[in-house]
Amino acid sequence: MKKTFAGKVRKIMQDLKGREISTQDIAVMLDMVSDADKRVLYRILIDFRHSDEIERVKKGVYIYKGKKCKPQLQEVMWRVLRDRRKVTVDDLVEMAGAEESYVKEWLQMLVRREIVRKYKNGNYLMIKDPVDMPRNEEKAQKLRRIRAKKKKALDALDKAVTAALEARMAVVEIEE
Repeated sequence: MKKTFAGKVRKIMQDLKGREISTQDIAVMLDMVSDADKRVLYRILIDFRHSDEIERVKKGVYIYKGKKCKPQLQEVMWRVLRDRRKVTVDDLVEMAGAEESYVKEWLQMLVRREIVRKYKNGNYLMIKDPVDMPRNEEKAQKLRRIRAKKKKALDALDKAVTAALEARMAVVEIEE
């Protein structure tokens, strides 16, 4: 958790796990006495309400709902595709903020599943709308295999380093 003032307020509210808390209770926990000190707290609570992180139960009493996370790039691209029906790679790069190679790979997966059709001019047209965004299971399996190989390689490297250190200690003992 960040050590900012907003982070401290958030931590207090998270620790209550969905129970109500008043502004005064938060102020007491943060050792805020004067109204001038509490203005910062009020501003933070207003920001939390605007971001839908907390819910106001009644005046001065709130419940922490949780911090909303940013949608994944695939979700953003899916919304753009469903909204526009016809897109280009550049459209998705600009609107979703994704890398061009990632957008191309994602669109190719949709072409293979016959959800979109690619035209020679670079346009992609949605021809079937399954409503729910399709998941790229092939890529997920590939990433799982890569992670497993990486873990195996790191374990082997740890064993080699341990063996090298033990050998070095043995040499040092022999020399003494």
